[in-house]
Amino acid sequence: MKSYRYVARTIAALAFASFISLAAAPAAKAATPAVILIVNTEQVFAQAKVGVSVREQLQDLAKKLQAEDKKGQDAIEAEAKKLTEQRALLKPEDLQKKYEALQKKEADHQRKMRQKGQELQLGANKARSEIEAAIRPIFAEIMKKNNATILLDQSVVLAGGVDLDVTAEVLKELDAKLTTISVKPVPLSEVAKGQKGAQ
Repeated sequence: MKSYRYVARTIAALAFASFISLAAAPAAKAATPAVILIVNTEQVFAQAKVGVSVREQLQDLAKKLQAEDKKGQDAIEAEAKKLTEQRALLKPEDLQKKYEALQKKEADHQRKMRQKGQELQLGANKARSEIEAAIRPIFAEIMKKNNATILLDQSVVLAGGVDLDVTAEVLKELDAKLTTISVKPVPLSEVAKGQKGAQ
């Protein structure tokens, strides 16, 4: 199972490299130029206390998932080796049944690991949503404070804008508001239940 690669993609998704929040500000007079603020959301998440907490939890969960996968695979390999050693003592039909049972066990293990990987990704997505919910009011307040009309992510700014960078202020406010979020896998059964209820 490629659980490490799978979870690595989950952690990368939490970097918010493409996250851009646009908050509406009161309409300005026609003669008043637009006030544009810039924020580096990738930096905010990388340095914020809650971002560090989420990454550390995901890394720990990923290691546990890898260990569980390895333990299951080692057990299957040991059983396969034992079956190979016993093949001369078993009838062909009995040997075939044992091989089929072992193949099923391996398929079940792989399916279980894939499901757990998906559930971990759902947990990471949930944590990201909670962080985004905490950041939006901060963006709106900073825009109001600066009489800004637009807030752009640094990733879409090609040049300039250093004097309008509010990254440090956003980071400070986020640290004061949220320091940690519990990251837990979200069971697929809960997702299915929620989708069914929404219908």
